Amino acid sequence: MSEMNEQPRKRFLVLDTSTAAQVVAVMEGQKVLAAESSNADRNHSVGLLDSIARMLEAASVSRRELDGIAVGVGPGSYTGIRIAVTTAKTLAWTLQLPVAGFSSLAALALSGYLQATGNGEKKDANTLINTSASGADELSNQATADANQQQTEQSVSAATTQSWIVPLMDARRGQVYTGLFTTEGEGVPHCVEADRIVLMDDWVDQLIERYRVLAEQERPANVYIVGDTALHEQRVAKLVELAGDRVQLLACSLEAEDAGSVGAAALLSGQSEPAHTLLPNYTQLSEAEANLLRHS
Repeated sequence: MSEMNEQPRKRFLVLDTSTAAQVVAVMEGQKVLAAESSNADRNHSVGLLDSIARMLEAASVSRRELDGIAVGVGPGSYTGIRIAVTTAKTLAWTLQLPVAGFSSLAALALSGYLQATGNGEKKDANTLINTSASGADELSNQATADANQQQTEQSVSAATTQSWIVPLMDARRGQVYTGLFTTEGEGVPHCVEADRIVLMDDWVDQLIERYRVLAEQERPANVYIVGDTALHEQRVAKLVELAGDRVQLLACSLEAEDAGSVGAAALLSGQSEPAHTLLPNYTQLSEAEANLLRHS
C-alpha cells in the first residue's frame, strides 16, 4: 500500500454566499463528493442549512466525519458574506474543527477560467465574448484590425503560457470588487493583486499599465475577464486596443465545485484559524458604518 493510500482521508465542507449564488460543496481532498450551486436571490439565510444537510447526505458524510470547514470571506454582498461566515464559524466551534477563509474572488476566477477554456461544465459559447470581435463603439474598425494583426504576430512568438484572470463582482456606481490572478493550468489561481473595490475605469487603466511595461515574452497569453461583465464591456475597450484578441469576457457565476477546490486547497495547505477570529473581508465600510463615522 502506498504512503498516499495510508493517509487518512480529509473531508471538508466548503461554503460561499458572497454573491447571488449560494454554493455548498463537500470535498474529499481535492475530489468533489457533492456540490450544489443555486441562485438564492440574496436570501441565503433561508436555504443554506438545508443545502448543507443535502450535500452531506449526498456525500454520505456526517458532520462528525468532517475534518475542516472553509468559507468564502468575500468581498461581495455584506449580508451574504456574514451568513456563510457565521454559519462556518458556528459549525467549526460546535464540532471543534479547523476553519479557513478564502477569497470569493479566487473561486470566481477559477470558475471563469475553467469555463472560458472549456474545462467547466457550464461553459456557454454564446456568453464567451471576444471583445475585439464584438467591437467597442469607440474603437475604429481599422484600430481593431491593427490590434488583431499585432496580436496574431505576437501570439506566434510569445513564450509564456500564463493567463491573467480578472474576476469582477459589480459594486454599483461604476465600481467593481476585483483582483488579478494568474494560472498556467487548472489549479487554484495565484493572486498577484489583492482583492479590492475600485472604479472599473481606473482598474482598466491599471491593467493596461501593468501589461504595457512587460516584455513580450512576459505578457500573458490570454486575459480572461470573468463574472459580472455585462455592465463593463465598453470600459474594457482600451485594454482591447492594446492587447487585442487576447482579451476575452465571460459572464459567469461562482460554481460550488470551484469554491470547493479553492477552500479544500486552503485547508490542505494548513491554513486555518480559531473560529472566533475569522472575519469577513468586506473591502470597504458598509453604508451604515460610513454614516456612523461621518456623524461621530
